[in-house]
Amino acid sequence: MRCEVGDIVCVNNFTYPNGSDGSYHNFVIVAIDEDELTLAHLDYFGFLVSSQINKNSDVNKNFPYNEPIDPGEVSGLQKKSHVKCDELFNVKPDNVFMKLGMVTDEQYNKFMELYHKSLSED
Repeated sequence: MRCEVGDIVCVNNFTYPNGSDGSYHNFVIVAIDEDELTLAHLDYFGFLVSSQINKNSDVNKNFPYNEPIDPGEVSGLQKKSHVKCDELFNVKPDNVFMKLGMVTDEQYNKFMELYHKSLSED
């Protein structure tokens, strides 16, 4: 499936940074690697979207790089969720099976700001 930066998509298979396999999760696409000659999408890069916000209580005290995202028509999400902006995942285009919605430019900029902040604090 062809995606654009800012799309919220559902992915059937992916790999966590620790090497373990993951399945059926939502991601916000934040970057695309393309072949310069054909403009074919080689890889997508995204942040995991999670609706498990109970561990995100106390105003992100333990998860400072999680950013809330609301359900609705634009996002396509069914539940209040958060975007985990401290880990960038490689998502293969063949594993994207559905586009749910998209994020606003302001949300995208906030996600990237948090990601860069997480890199500078490592």
